[in-house]
Amino acid sequence: MKYYQVTDRIVNLCNDQSLDFRGRGSMIQKELNECTKDDIINHLDNAGVIPERYGHDSTEEKLFAKYCDALLACAWCQIGLDAFPIQERSDAADVIGKGDGYDVVGDAKAFRLSRTAKNQKDFKVESLNQWRKDAEYACLVGPLYQYPSRTSQIYLQAIRYNVTILSFTHMSFMIKVGFQDGTALKKLWEATKDIKISKDAEQYWNRINKVMLEITGASAADWRREVKESAKRLPIQGLEQLNYWEEVKARISHMPKEVLVDELIKALKIEAKIEVIKRSAGIVESSAVEKQEEIQLEIKS
Repeated sequence: MKYYQVTDRIVNLCNDQSLDFRGRGSMIQKELNECTKDDIINHLDNAGVIPERYGHDSTEEKLFAKYCDALLACAWCQIGLDAFPIQERSDAADVIGKGDGYDVVGDAKAFRLSRTAKNQKDFKVESLNQWRKDAEYACLVGPLYQYPSRTSQIYLQAIRYNVTILSFTHMSFMIKVGFQDGTALKKLWEATKDIKISKDAEQYWNRINKVMLEITGASAADWRREVKESAKRLPIQGLEQLNYWEEVKARISHMPKEVLVDELIKALKIEAKIEVIKRSAGIVESSAVEKQEEIQLEIKS
């Protein structure tokens, strides 16, 4: 499965009624496992953007999250871990990797480009620390541009709980340049152990990047080029999502008035809210009231 096929593939899997959600997730994992190294790099280079065409909390959005988990597992395998997604969804990490005498759990994050403010709860650093259970290390991976660039509670939590925050760009870079020593990866999981607990983003990323360059043998100039290339891809991804909404606008502008009214009623879930209010307030239709009265009269007679 190529990166450009992911959005449609997830829609098609969700429409396949012969598969349950676990089965759909297994299919995504299987297809990613069959990808080449270059394919995985391409996935990582573009990872972390939830397609706008997926509804909020939809099956497609949830399956996309499973895709991100499977991608993280594949990326970890490429850098020397024995990694796989975890099927549990409640109070558990998404991925586990087995290294040289240790375990590391991981959580992959993706966001919509239309999403505005994000806070530390969206990254769940503290939760990931709790979900590690018996694993020695924990790692959060998300889009580089989505992390706070100045100060944030997530960096303080990462240092305090020894949760390594990385980006998909870091993962792609490490696969591209390789490792001088495969066992050196453990240094990355312990990169922040001896730095001051702080909300400062610059301190955090300076340490992470320094250790990453040490274990890969790459230069700071190599990493700067990687970050610049990553930044170039973002506007292209943005245009893809903008095009979706432009198509939606065009479709709406050509809808008859009566269709628009029906669509708005559905979008606002008005009928469902009416039913909930009726149940909550003990309100029933007149026909139902009459039926209850008839039953009571029969009982009395």
